[in-house]
Amino acid sequence: MRDLFSILKNDSNAAHRVMATILENGLESKTLIYGYEIIHCTGEEQFYRRYLDEIADVRITGVYEIGGREVYCEVMEETPNLIICGAGHVGAACIKAASNLDMHIICIEDRQDYAELAKSLGSHEVICGDYASVLDGIEGGESVYFLVATRAHAFDQVCLEHILSKKFAYVGMLGSPGKINTVKAGLAASGINEERFALVHTPVGLDISASTPEEIAIAILAEIISVKNTGGVITRTFSHEQLDAIASDAGKPLLATVIRKIMSSPRDPGTKMVVTSDGEKWGTIGGGMAEHQALLIAREHLEDPDFVTEVIRVGDAESSSDGKVCGGVIDVLFERIQ
Repeated sequence: MRDLFSILKNDSNAAHRVMATILENGLESKTLIYGYEIIHCTGEEQFYRRYLDEIADVRITGVYEIGGREVYCEVMEETPNLIICGAGHVGAACIKAASNLDMHIICIEDRQDYAELAKSLGSHEVICGDYASVLDGIEGGESVYFLVATRAHAFDQVCLEHILSKKFAYVGMLGSPGKINTVKAGLAASGINEERFALVHTPVGLDISASTPEEIAIAILAEIISVKNTGGVITRTFSHEQLDAIASDAGKPLLATVIRKIMSSPRDPGTKMVVTSDGEKWGTIGGGMAEHQALLIAREHLEDPDFVTEVIRVGDAESSSDGKVCGGVIDVLFERIQ
């Protein structure tokens, strides 16, 4: 199964992807499908090929009855990239606040000392260099979110000239009305029309009367979250940290994935937690009693050399129904990664 996670870690494929797992305790059977092609399979390949079209057509993560068997189908997307141009007061505050989100943060800065600051605040990647040159090498995409917060109008304009030629989910620019008009005029002079500039969120952030850099950062990230989570089913896959943890673990880590919400769980199917062979946890499946139970179960399975896979319901239905305990009730698929 490690080969499958190596594929995911190194993946840059933008095709529709589904990872399917037959839900039978003790059966290691998982396949990864890109479009209508099986990329990797750990067992039951004949079954997956027979029902390939049906699985590939799944658009909502969940458990399906396919060929008389229960199959968990996870529609996969990349971890969103948040690209912040500038690590000044607001850019730095955004990096710090976003470090708690399920987004891969990339900071671009042309000043070495500010680049070092961005790294210390939690940016996963920091690229120190000329904005134009760096952005030339940055790919856009449907899961890419840009924030322009440099120290000068000219740099903001350069950033937007390069960003607006790409595909993106969101682009916002920090600035006063005067700055916005100046940059807009400069972009028009460089050939970027008003319709394209209208895609830029500016003034940036939700209107919460924010005044400090920290408050402005919250307003900006709230707007980004709103854009990200609006208009369809939100499907999440492995974070960079989870894939790194799996790759670096010399043992046989456990993967715990939410496959069903039974009662009022804060997290949806597809949410996952990796527990490495030393018992360390990467990711959360919702907190509360449900996650506590799942973590205990995962650590118990880590001690069992014969464990392969099992679906277990966790949480307290009685307490969840009357609001006493958070975390809800969920079905969790536990799998050994070997």
